[in-house]
Amino acid sequence: MRRRAIDIHHHYVPNEVLEEAKRHGKALGVELSEGRDGTIGLSFSGSPRHVLQSGLTDVDHRLEAMEKGGIAMAALDPNTNSVGYPLKGEQGENWCRLYNECVKELLKKHPDRFTAMAAVPMQEPMRAAKVLEHAIAQLKFRGAFIASNVNRRYYNSRDFDPFWAKAQELDVLVVMHPENVAGAELMGSYGLRLVCGNPADTTLSLGFLIGSGVFDRFPDLKLCTFHGGGFFPYHLGRFDHEFATGSGTRAPDSSSPPSAYLKNLYFDTLVYQVDTLDYLKKKAGSDRLLVGTDYPYVLGDWLAVDKVEALDCPEAEKEAILEGNARRLLKL
Repeated sequence: MRRRAIDIHHHYVPNEVLEEAKRHGKALGVELSEGRDGTIGLSFSGSPRHVLQSGLTDVDHRLEAMEKGGIAMAALDPNTNSVGYPLKGEQGENWCRLYNECVKELLKKHPDRFTAMAAVPMQEPMRAAKVLEHAIAQLKFRGAFIASNVNRRYYNSRDFDPFWAKAQELDVLVVMHPENVAGAELMGSYGLRLVCGNPADTTLSLGFLIGSGVFDRFPDLKLCTFHGGGFFPYHLGRFDHEFATGSGTRAPDSSSPPSAYLKNLYFDTLVYQVDTLDYLKKKAGSDRLLVGTDYPYVLGDWLAVDKVEALDCPEAEKEAILEGNARRLLKL
C-alpha cells in the first residue's frame, strides 16, 4: 500500500463564498455569473470573468481522489483567480477574510484531512499582513497563498515588505502559484500558457524577489514555489552566471548569487517525471521538496506519490518528501 502523503498544492473554492458573492456581490465588489453550459465565473470590480474549474468546490470527489492517490491530508490553496486582487482597499481585505472563514468550515468538518493556506490581499500589503496574522492566530491556518504577481506587478518593490516581515515574524510558509502570466496574450495556441507561461512566470517572479534583495532583507522567509519552481532550479547555472558577469543591475542588498537563496526556497514535486524529480531533489535537497498534485486541474499529477516512491534514494528521504517536510513547515 502506498504511503499517505501531505499535498501542499491542492486548490479549493468553498461553495459558501460563492453563495455570499451571489447574495452580496455588489457590496463585496464581486460579480458571480452562471453560463449556459453551467459554468460559474467570478469577476472583481469589472475585471474579466474567470471560469472556475468544476472540481474546485466538490468535497466528496476530492476525498475519493485523495484516497486513490495516497494523500492523507491536503493543504487547501485558493484558486488564483478567486483571491480578488483587482479589489481595492477594504473590499480586498474583506473578500480574503470571508474566503478564509468559509474555508475554515471545511476544516471543522474534516480536521484530519485538511489544513489551509490563507488568501491574502497582496494588492494592499499592509492589509495582507493583517489578514495573514488573523488567519494564523484565529483560524489556525498554516501559511499564506500568493500569486506570482499582483495585477502584473512583481515583488521587486519595497511596498511588499510589510507582508514579508509579517510572514517572517509568524514563521510561516508562503506558497506561490503563477497567475496573470507575462506574455500570456502570445500563448493562445497549443496549451502554451499552461505549459510555458506558468513556469516562466514563477521563474520571473523568483528573479525579481532575488534581484531586489527580498531574501537579504528577510533571511528567514520561507517560500514554496509550485510546478517544481518553474524553470528556476533547472537554469540555476544561468542565473549564477549572470550574477558573476554582472550583466544586470540588482538592489544593493542583493549580495549573493541566486543559488545561495535555495536556503529560502521549497518546491512541490509537480514535474511529472521521476528523473526530473530526482534532479530537483539533488539540486535543492530532499528537505526542500513537498508533494504537490495541483488538484483538480487537468495538468495535475494524481500519481505524485508514486513518483516519490520510485526515487532511488534512502527511505528517510522519501518519508521527508511525502510527509515530514510538510509537517515541519506547516507545524502539523
